[in-house]
Amino acid sequence: MDPNANLTEQLFLARRIQTEWDRCNEDGTLPEGQQEKVADMANRLAELVTSLDQWISKGGFLPQRWEGK
Repeated sequence: MDPNANLTEQLFLARRIQTEWDRCNEDGTLPEGQQEKVADMANRLAELVTSLDQWISKGGFLPQRWEGK
């Protein structure tokens, strides 16, 4: 497990999800076809978050970004 790569991917996905939500229809829904794309990204983000949490909880080191390096 590479916590630096994990966090980099988390941030990338979070920004992409936010970008997709910024493209919502006037009624607050995603355009057709985007729901599955966002759901897939959200699922991957959840996997990464839980994986990094397990890594740190078991004594793994923090991502460099969180250590201010």
